[in-house]
Amino acid sequence: MEYASFTNQFIKEMQLSLIPHDITLQRHNVTKNNGVIKDSITFMSPCITVSPIFYLENLYELHKDGYSINELVDKTVHNLKSHIENHPEIPDLTTESAREHLYCTIVNTSSNEEMLKKVPHERLEDLSVVARFKVGDDGSFLVTHDICKTLMMTSEEVMEAAHANTERQKFRCQSMNEVLREIMLVEGMPESYADEVTHSQGEQCPMWVLSNESRIDGAVAMASQDTLKEAHEKLGEDYYILPSSRHEVILVPESVVSSVEDLKSMVHEVNATEVSETDKLSDSVYRFDGKHLSIADAASEILSDSLSESVARGHSHSH
Repeated sequence: MEYASFTNQFIKEMQLSLIPHDITLQRHNVTKNNGVIKDSITFMSPCITVSPIFYLENLYELHKDGYSINELVDKTVHNLKSHIENHPEIPDLTTESAREHLYCTIVNTSSNEEMLKKVPHERLEDLSVVARFKVGDDGSFLVTHDICKTLMMTSEEVMEAAHANTERQKFRCQSMNEVLREIMLVEGMPESYADEVTHSQGEQCPMWVLSNESRIDGAVAMASQDTLKEAHEKLGEDYYILPSSRHEVILVPESVVSSVEDLKSMVHEVNATEVSETDKLSDSVYRFDGKHLSIADAASEILSDSLSESVARGHSHSH
């Protein structure tokens, strides 16, 4: 079944199933990270304070995997009822509430130019730090200039509060082996087997994963100077940062890197083949020297320029 036929039939069946519950459905486009537009549905009802968003493309993929439209309708209704029963309370949009619920995330600057015109933000190399307002355990919304007015806060005050709460997040810097072990345990493998596999890996993979505890928007660790310094102490040297996705970054000790270009190629390939467009952060490679974060190529170019100037000065003096 083609996408258009699927969505028309799904929405028709969904609307019929909602009639007894006094809930109406709205279809609209949602602009996600990196300007990705998603075909979505939300729901309106006196009993729904914050509507969950369901993406029709995701439902269509499930349909192609073998789920019938009726099964998908039942699944969506079940998820909607569960949300209504456990719906998060919307925090009051006040200055006091904002200071408690604001936090930072980072996005790619060039891929989000239109969005960045509407929100407070700060530049971080080729990335931008933006503020979100947390709702419940896993909900949030982007803070716009209009919301700043409602909060009676300036853009600077919003970003300051968001940074303060972000610094209070717990970030984890784990070796790739530790992460691999955790994944195996979550998947139900015996602890003895997980230990055996990670032990056999030894130190073959000198990479570290940096993220927050939830592993959601954990790449914001790059905007936390304290977190980057703590990782520097743990690794014991300067390191490169590979933006795995907006949820986590990979740290590579400088002593094991022979070519920054190889790292760039790796990031580019992973972004092109493994990372969804909405989760992509950047194709750049970054470097942290214990004090400053910079794009690795930019640092190389600065070094190259200064060397060229030195050579040029020496050349002129010799004449």
